[in-house]
Formats: sequence, structure tokens, C-alpha cells
Amino acid sequence: MNERTPIGEAELRLALRGLRRDIEPTRDLWPDIAARIGALPRQGASRRRHPWLLSLATAASLAAALGLAWQLRAPPASAPATPAVASAPSLVEREADSLTVQYQAALRELDAHPVPANWQPGIEALDRSAAEIREALRAQPDSRLLLERLRATYTRRLALARRALYA
Repeated sequence: MNERTPIGEAELRLALRGLRRDIEPTRDLWPDIAARIGALPRQGASRRRHPWLLSLATAASLAAALGLAWQLRAPPASAPATPAVASAPSLVEREADSLTVQYQAALRELDAHPVPANWQPGIEALDRSAAEIREALRAQPDSRLLLERLRATYTRRLALARRALYA
């Protein structure tokens, strides 16, 4: 059904020349194009209307950076270390403990399957990171940032274990 007849090079060139046709427009198009471009709003004009917007964005970024630095600051050297046993665990600590229990339960189900040997360094690195984050949470029990890092590390480790099921 789909029979092709061989065509020679000269015939092909002749056929290609027949396809090309330059068509001249009937009128000059540039005045219409220039009018449309002139009607578009300028990008620089919006910047000049709101010069305070850049200042506001800079101030917000600075406030966010200071807030983060305040959360991550080291405790004063002269303050005595308070024993963690004496005080009740904070909300972040309880959430981290709950997260760890759920993570370990999910990991027990997934670790029954063998993991490729070349994945082992990545798994060990994620396990070390989780342990370091848990240790940092003991030092800073109210750090939401550390809790989010722990959650992300657990999520990556479980995703790697899930991928091992199909490897």
C-alpha cells in the first residue's frame, strides 16, 4: 500500500524548487507593528511607580534572616546547662519522637528487602544525618528547623528503601 518509487536527485531538486514561493505582502506591515509595540505597557514604568517595593522586599528578607539567626543562635556560655530530664519535653521534641517511631516502623517493613550494594553509602549517610539531627534536637529542643530537616531526612531514607523494592 505504501509503495515508494525511487526519485532521482535532479527530480528531487526540481520538486523542492517548486515548493519555495516568496509572497510579498500587499501593504507595509511595519506601521501596524510599531503601533502595537507602542501600545504595550513598558516594564520600566512599573518599577518607577513603586520604588518602595524593592525596599520592602529587602526589609522582609533581612527580617527573615535575623529571625533565622535568632533561632539558630548558640546559648550563652555563662548559662548553666539545664538537664533535659528535669523539664517536660517540648512540643517539637514530642513530635520528633513520634516521627522517629513512625519512621522506624515503616523502615522495619521496607528493610526486609535487600538493598543494592552501591546504594549502601547513601543509606549510611542518611542514617548518620538523622542521628546528628536527633542529637542537635536534644541540644535545641524547640527548633522547628531541625524538626523539618529530620522529617526531610526520614522521607529521603524511606524513599530510597522503597526504590530498593523495585531495583
